[in-house]
Amino acid sequence: MRFETIEYLGWFKTKGKAKIDLCRSGVEDCSLGDLNIDMKKLRISGDNSYGYLPLIEAIAARYKVGEGNVITTTGTSQAIFMVCAALLERGDEVLIEKPTYEPLLAVPNALEANVLRIEREFEDRYLINLEKFESLISSRTKLVILTDLHNPSGVLLERSLLKNLINIALEKRIMVLVDEIYLDFLEGQETSFSLADNVIVISSLTKVYGLGDLRCGWVLCRPHLAGKLRRIIDYIDVEGVFVGEQISAESFPQLDSLREKSKPLVEENISILRKFIQEEEKLSWVEPQGGVVCFPRIESNTSGDELAAILSEKYETSIVPGSFFEESRHFRLGFGLNPQVLARGLENIKMALKEI
Repeated sequence: MRFETIEYLGWFKTKGKAKIDLCRSGVEDCSLGDLNIDMKKLRISGDNSYGYLPLIEAIAARYKVGEGNVITTTGTSQAIFMVCAALLERGDEVLIEKPTYEPLLAVPNALEANVLRIEREFEDRYLINLEKFESLISSRTKLVILTDLHNPSGVLLERSLLKNLINIALEKRIMVLVDEIYLDFLEGQETSFSLADNVIVISSLTKVYGLGDLRCGWVLCRPHLAGKLRRIIDYIDVEGVFVGEQISAESFPQLDSLREKSKPLVEENISILRKFIQEEEKLSWVEPQGGVVCFPRIESNTSGDELAAILSEKYETSIVPGSFFEESRHFRLGFGLNPQVLARGLENIKMALKEI
């Protein structure tokens, strides 16, 4: 195995705090006061050898799956690593969407798999061409990795397209990992887990619910893979944090109300953004169908890195350069924040664009 630097995470953790932060990819954090939990009933230790049972039951009930289909993880970062470690050997081929969230690419590379890319192009509204996808498959292909909603664009994969892609992989005995960490922004949108037996889903409480610091993530998979994942748990962290798993379990009955609480803000902010992009001739986008991130393209010779530098140095505003997603003309913008702060940030972007 070889562990190279994950450039995006290194940058994000060390970039410093801007006055106006448009880098966040979820809604603003909740506090304990936002949750209806009797903290006096929490225990420091208890039985969570392979996950705290009430938390596993809560996840299974929400997805309408069996408890044997659920593996709890420390966020989706651990879920990504565990799934790839369970399925991939050196030299196996993995098909990964482009652009993508860097850790989804970095983990297979660390495991010394051979990575091929599924192009999701701006001109095609970040959808997937099934003929091109099928042409990438070989006898060595073991895994396909996708995000839905797409990170960084916020585009939803059409259900029929996703089902056809999964069926193509199923015929070749290829597993499909779908990162659905943003999907709950779309109320009533069903998980892809039920589409076929070769589908694995990962998600967490992070982006939609403002509960990121609980580090509550999970994998939905078939029992055979679940057994492999439990063995991997014994290698990397043995058990989760019991107090955190209790709070996470208590949070599940409140998730819908947390989403409803942030819904008006998200709707207001997408309206603000839509108007801004329509009026700004130097920017274009594929409008996100959900979530709180978008991926505008700069319609000039300027890169997202250059724009980010101007915003940081002159306007105390931060955006994520598109180079972290392999698209240098773009930048990712997070809009799950106070609408007045977002408006000031967009005005700063407008001023910075005048300088390039």
